[in-house]
Amino acid sequence: MMRGSSIYIGGCSVKKNVITLLSLILVLGLLSACSGGGKKEGELAPLGKDEEAKIKVMFWDQSIFFQEYGNMFATQFPNIEIEVANMQSIYNQSAAETMEEQLDKFLEAHKPDVLMLQTAEYERLAQNGTLFALDSVIGQDQFETEGIHPAILKLLREQGGGKLYGLSPEFSSSALYYNIDLFNKYGVELPRDSMSWEEVFELAKRFPTDGDKDSKIYGLSMDTYLDLSNLIQTIGSGQDLRMLSADGSSFNIDTDSWKKVFESVIGAVKSGALYVPDAEARAFNFKTMEEMFQRNLFVMGRSAMAVKRSYEVQQILQAKEMLKEVTPVNWGIVTVPVDPNNRNQSSYFNLGSIFAVSSNSANPRAAWEFVKYINGDSFAKLKSKSLYGSLLSRTEHNPDKDGRSMEPFYMLEPKANVNNEYTKAPINFFGALNALVEAEVDAALNDKKTVEEALEAIQEKGEAELLKARKAAEEASPSPSASSANSESESSSE
Repeated sequence: MMRGSSIYIGGCSVKKNVITLLSLILVLGLLSACSGGGKKEGELAPLGKDEEAKIKVMFWDQSIFFQEYGNMFATQFPNIEIEVANMQSIYNQSAAETMEEQLDKFLEAHKPDVLMLQTAEYERLAQNGTLFALDSVIGQDQFETEGIHPAILKLLREQGGGKLYGLSPEFSSSALYYNIDLFNKYGVELPRDSMSWEEVFELAKRFPTDGDKDSKIYGLSMDTYLDLSNLIQTIGSGQDLRMLSADGSSFNIDTDSWKKVFESVIGAVKSGALYVPDAEARAFNFKTMEEMFQRNLFVMGRSAMAVKRSYEVQQILQAKEMLKEVTPVNWGIVTVPVDPNNRNQSSYFNLGSIFAVSSNSANPRAAWEFVKYINGDSFAKLKSKSLYGSLLSRTEHNPDKDGRSMEPFYMLEPKANVNNEYTKAPINFFGALNALVEAEVDAALNDKKTVEEALEAIQEKGEAELLKARKAAEEASPSPSASSANSESESSSE
């Protein structure tokens, strides 16, 4: 029987019951949201007050991990146990494999909750779903990211396709160091920020080149461990030049752009303005710290400029204390040389350790608490008292050194996607390539070959070395059918 729009069944109004039911559902929904049941996607339930958890963290070495991070984290989170997945095993694998292949094998074998990655690794794993997106849980926990260098967050988001999949508490960078007294003595204007390599070479050529091997002044010197091959590849990559294709399958260096880089570097060496350490100087066979410092021309006051990493500051200060008979270098720094077509970016800016949470972690909240803690402000304050060479991503905690600001190290934006293709070629190719480039450059320096002839030789031999390395990698890797057969055999034996 119907009365108006209400339906009566057994004397009861169905309309009234429906309204009551809907009201009850609404109240329960509100209560659920208030109690945490309305958690958004990507948010994580907090750990209970006495809840225990265990996570596995990927790192170079267990003892160093606890010195750098683990011990301090344990004081704040005593209920979270950490196991270290030692990354040294990655480098004990076949050199015929690519870095990508070695990392993937490590992740499959160890299944870490927290991954420590380089930028190219981070970008690839962020895009293939291996990493947990942090944006929601950062908002949930109101984790303050404003103190982190904006360029670092920008780079991490760009490589994550717009999302943040990891954070880096520290970074390394380089600067152009200069000897103020030598510039004043020879009446040369001081270096400035964002100079190109060609401008730096021209400035270096304004210093005298006379004198014997043990007393000669150089306009520019390189890091002790670097050779000309390293310098040429560094300058080229800073100008977005590539020797390898994006997938690492082909090699091409015989181009006009690479020719200009080779000519510029070889010309600087021939002029006497650029000092390049020989093999003996790069051998690191010194017995004392004093011997090490004595091989550093910039520290010894014999180099007007030097492109060096941030740890050079510490070496300058140590040499000042240890080499009492040597006049301490009166130094300054400006930004590293840059691509003249993009003077606000640096290819020397490296996020050495990006910490990320695995998307397959069984304890994502505990893993995030670790990543959050070591990227937080309180941790940065503690680390600022014990830095040796590295720089903090929370840049306000990078103290001045010897009265000099460290800002030139991070004034420029990091250049994205530098040498990512190098992770896709077999590792043993690069040793052969460096030896090849060094030999051909040496021939050009000694006028045994022209730059054009040297480049042609590098192109021809480089292609052959890459083909050889890739063939060795294919032979070292089991075929898909063999892998399938092995898997079936293992399964049947279980």
